[in-house]
Amino acid sequence: MKSFCIIGLGKFGMSLAQTLAAEGKQVMVIDIDADKVNSIADFVTSAVIGDPTNETVLRSCGVNAYECAVVCMAKDINTNILLTIMLKEQGVKKVVARAINEGHQKVLEHIGVDMIIFPEKDMGEKIGFLLARENVTEFIEFHGYQIVEIKVPASWVGKDLIELEIRKKYGVNVLAINDKDGNVTVSPLPTRPFGDGEKVSVIGTEKDIDKLTKQL
Repeated sequence: MKSFCIIGLGKFGMSLAQTLAAEGKQVMVIDIDADKVNSIADFVTSAVIGDPTNETVLRSCGVNAYECAVVCMAKDINTNILLTIMLKEQGVKKVVARAINEGHQKVLEHIGVDMIIFPEKDMGEKIGFLLARENVTEFIEFHGYQIVEIKVPASWVGKDLIELEIRKKYGVNVLAINDKDGNVTVSPLPTRPFGDGEKVSVIGTEKDIDKLTKQL
């Protein structure tokens, strides 16, 4: 995805917006606090001071022109739920909402939120990484290395590790392959071909993982 609307500039929302902007994505932020909006205005595409629970504000911002909207406001559950409903009604393609407990999560699931998150303040970077790369389904930091699970791209289907030269091209190592039936093959043979609908877990440095995920 290339465009995101971040609603609510608490610690998480601020971190998420900065991470996505650093990834070169189009980012609009909305918050009623002018100081918060002004503090990030130079780093994002668009910064709006206004009440996001006001449907007129959302419509005038053109929120439905963004591929993904993230509701970062979670302390007031009613406001959080109201916002997600309005975003869905305005036709936003993907709505992500922050939840604070399991009950809140169930309500969000019931109204059709596409992705529900329970982040701490330091999770903005991880969520930004996942949202910015549609092919990445999981991301873990590990002693200076990163482990990511990615959807096998169409260009890999029917080809094996030897033919693709993944390590040579990207500097990453394949840890496991998860087929579409949920069967996991750890340390797969280099002659095993990739299948359609599979996911592959790889490990590498931040630089190498960035190279891989941006080229797929």
